[in-house]
Amino acid sequence: IAGDRVVAHLHFRGHFTGTFGKINGSGQTVDFIATDIYQIENGKITANWHIEDNLALMKQLGAL
Repeated sequence: IAGDRVVAHLHFRGHFTGTFGKINGSGQTVDFIATDIYQIENGKITANWHIEDNLALMKQLGAL
């Protein structure tokens, strides 16, 4: 927390068992990170900046 900003580091883990576009999951492990920066005003989120490791995710899904 710094001033009116909050940073959250997220770690997603699971298994790809559904579909992504034309790709079907076969239960492979999915593990990637993301970071969110929130701007807070009057106790509410007024802005959100989000970045995630899409390269790692796409490789794990078999999209690359």
